[in-house]
Amino acid sequence: MIMLFVRFRVGVAAYLAYIFLVPFMKVEIGGYVLQWNFINILVLLAFFVNQYKKNDGIFKFDYRPLIPFFIYFGVSLVLMPFQDGMPAGEALITWRMQVMKCLILAFVIWNDILGDKNSIKLYRNVTIGCIIISALYGLYLTTIPGINPYMIFISEANGEEFNFAYAAGNSGLSDNEVLNEERLFGRISSVFSHPMTYGLFLGLSLFYTYRNKDLSKLLFYGLVLLILANIFFCGVRSAIAAMSVAIIILLLQTRNIKFLLYIIFSTIGLYVLWDVIVESPTLYTYITSILDPSNSEVGGSTIEMRLEQFQGCLEEIRDNILEGKGFGWTGYYLSIHDGHPTMLFFESLIFVVLCNSGVIGVILWVFMSIKVLKYNHTKGHPFDYILNTLYAFYIAYACITGEYGYMQYFILFYILMLAEDQHMKRLEGPNSHQIIFDE
Repeated sequence: MIMLFVRFRVGVAAYLAYIFLVPFMKVEIGGYVLQWNFINILVLLAFFVNQYKKNDGIFKFDYRPLIPFFIYFGVSLVLMPFQDGMPAGEALITWRMQVMKCLILAFVIWNDILGDKNSIKLYRNVTIGCIIISALYGLYLTTIPGINPYMIFISEANGEEFNFAYAAGNSGLSDNEVLNEERLFGRISSVFSHPMTYGLFLGLSLFYTYRNKDLSKLLFYGLVLLILANIFFCGVRSAIAAMSVAIIILLLQTRNIKFLLYIIFSTIGLYVLWDVIVESPTLYTYITSILDPSNSEVGGSTIEMRLEQFQGCLEEIRDNILEGKGFGWTGYYLSIHDGHPTMLFFESLIFVVLCNSGVIGVILWVFMSIKVLKYNHTKGHPFDYILNTLYAFYIAYACITGEYGYMQYFILFYILMLAEDQHMKRLEGPNSHQIIFDE
């Protein structure tokens, strides 16, 4: 907080590292508890103060990359008066929190890079450093299945409970259950509060690393291998499935197998352990279950279960199928219930969007996606195909697992990758649709 006003860029980079490495924000100062909203407001205030000083009283900022997300949140706000499934106050609070967590830091980082292209080096180094720390720690946790010393400590310090049973690989809630055979290493969350969030981070990190393949060969291939090892061993099969979908889309765009070869050669080291895998029924079952969607014992939800959940979703919104139950209704529902009778924990973006905003929400997400892909293409970004792949991974992952605050992480990686493209070409001139406010 101090560095934001002393050395602004260092303060922003530190906050970026905090988001990637610390899952909770409860800072108590003088009896007041400062949480995400306060810090985000502080970041935005510091940004305008820095802009004012640097530009002689003129505020300059560019909002174009975030327009699709502004539209999404704007339309969601307009829909609220027509939705009656959720208390208006709760909907507004949820909306405000998501807007601040998803947009403010990304907006600040993007504009800081526009003002000084050298700042991309700092943000790149911080991001890569966070990837290395989380991935190395994730591999370390494979040696102590079901235990995460860092998360146990950080959860207790913030008044949260660490779910030992879930981390051990059990579907139940009892800490006395034995390690589930389907996950040899348990569910690994590394420095994140939930393994699913870690799985998302790993997938986003993989494509971010590929975008920065101009790194030294040792660092590049080392990062790819490290990330892939964590994807296979973290116990989150959704990451493997979503990554596979994204790679197929990448290959369709590039019409070559270059990236696929990177993946193959990077994973050769993993398959050297094949004899160990075959001798370990647990690990063998875990890997082969990814390819067997009908295996309900180890494969999670079957296709039949998903269809039942979809029918339950339509039944839930039958009285408000156009506008849905309300912004953030799925999270609100889970906060007062142990789960939904048919949709359980709303484990698909499709269920979340339909329940929260109905058919209009589906149209809105399609429109937002088109705007994102169009921006990637029309602005002449040299790596637009990787930006498209990053978005495809996010959508695929959310459709498989649900949406539990994943947009924040996607937008950060998206902006960082856009910034890398911006670094490769000249800064655009004054006719770039920047908003300029005179003093």
